[in-house]
Amino acid sequence: MTEFADVSMERIHTLNSKLVESAINVLRKCLKQKLPIHILWGSRTLEQQDLLYRFGRTLHGSIITHRRPGYSAHNFGLALDFCLSEGTRLLTWDECFADPEKHKMWFRVVQIFEAEGWESGWRWPSFEPGHMQKLMGHTIGELHVSYKQDEDRNNRN
Repeated sequence: MTEFADVSMERIHTLNSKLVESAINVLRKCLKQKLPIHILWGSRTLEQQDLLYRFGRTLHGSIITHRRPGYSAHNFGLALDFCLSEGTRLLTWDECFADPEKHKMWFRVVQIFEAEGWESGWRWPSFEPGHMQKLMGHTIGELHVSYKQDEDRNNRN
C-alpha cells in the first residue's frame, strides 16, 4: 500500500455509494500492480467548487477548474481526481509526463479506471489527466437541472 492509501480510501467513501466499490476495485488493482496512486478529491461541496473556480479569476493563482458550482461531476459524488506519489511526495502530471516510466504508470492507472467503466479526462480535448468520472447514464446538464429543481423545491418548503 502507498503512504496515502488510507486517505485515498476516505476520499473514495465520499463518492456516490454506487461508485464506491468500483473505485475501491481500481485502487486495489493499482496497488497490486505497484502503481502508487493517490486520490486527491472525491466529492466536493458547491462551496469547495466555488473556491476552486475562483482561482486564476478572482483569487491569485492558476486556474484549477473550468467548472462552476453545480456543473462538476464532483458536486454529485460522481468523480474523483488522482495523482501518483513517490514515497510521501505527491507528483504532478507535469512531473510524470517528463519521466517515461511515471508517464506509463499514469496511463496504466487511466486504463484500469476505464476498464471499470470510468470516463477519463485524459481523453478530453480540455485534457484533465487525473480526472475520472462515472455519470451513470446522465449528462452534467441533466444532473445540474435535477439539482436546481431539488433546490427550488427545498426553497419553496
